[in-house]
This record gives sequence, C-alpha cells and structure tokens, in this order.
Amino acid sequence: MLTDDQLNAIARWAHRGAKAGQASLQDIHTANSGLEVRGIQCTTLAELPDRVACFDGECVAGLMGRFQGGLCGTALLAMDPEDALTWVRSKPGEEDLLATFVRLSKLVQSSMVAEIGAGLGQEVTASSAELCEDSVPLILLGTRAPSDTAVVTVSLLVAAGDDVLPMQIYLMIESKLLCTALAA
Repeated sequence: MLTDDQLNAIARWAHRGAKAGQASLQDIHTANSGLEVRGIQCTTLAELPDRVACFDGECVAGLMGRFQGGLCGTALLAMDPEDALTWVRSKPGEEDLLATFVRLSKLVQSSMVAEIGAGLGQEVTASSAELCEDSVPLILLGTRAPSDTAVVTVSLLVAAGDDVLPMQIYLMIESKLLCTALAA
C-alpha cells in the first residue's frame, strides 16, 4: 500500500508525536511518564485482523476519536484493560479513573494525529472522542468505513511509574486521501 519511504516518513512524524505526547504527559500526569514508538504498520481495514497485532482479539480499553481538518479520519487508542488501569493509577490520588483514562488518551491521540498531520502538510485536530471496549477489529469495523480504508498502526510503549505498557494507535484514513497527502 505504501512505499518504504512513505512509511519511514510516517514513522518520523509518529516519533515527533510521541515526543510531544510525552512532554504533555509529564506536565499533567507524572514527571516520569514516557512514550516510545515501537513500530509502524500500514494495511487496509479488510486486511487488518490478519496483518496487525490487535491484542490477540481480546477486549481492549479504547478511546475512539475523529480527527478533522486537512485530513479527516478516525483514531483509536487501544490498551489491554489491566494495562490501562495501571497507567491511570501511576499517579496517586486519581479519583475518577475513567475520566483520567479519557484525558490521557486524548492527549496522546491528539499529539500523534497533530504531528502526522503536520508532516503531511495538513492542519489536523482531534475532535469528539468516546470510550469503547471490544476487540480492535470489531471497533474499527463498527465505523462502517470502506474495506479499502488505510489503517496506520502506531505501536507504542508508555512508561507509567515502574511499568512499561504496550499501547496501539490505529489511524483510519481514506486510502486516496492518504496517498494524495503523501505524494504532495
């Protein structure tokens, strides 16, 4: 779907997004928060279950959000529910764990979307977001997006206190829009 050069460009922008997200997490959550990109993959929605690790089809704690601007699409931040709980509890005194998960997830998701958008020469902002809990393929297929929709998967590690936890961000973008933006 994408050339190696295009995938490498997206990886560079994802690393910038992780760096921006880490700085924001350190400001609002814990000083030792960290984000690290482990890998990038791109596939279509139809090929997703066969080609991308999706927490083995298990139920995930997720935040599904739309992004808009020069490049529109959908983003899903997904974690194992126990890891999500560990992440939000890494700052003592958090009372509303769901609200904390939403706040932290929006921050990471927004940082990633903004930096990838900027790399594509597009101003992109995150808009509405909602909690979701199901398997990744079911959540993404539930958007009713066409089967040829591009899914860029950014695999991350998030440092939460003494723990390092896996996290995935799935960016769904119409294939033609993504290819056009990458060609510009």
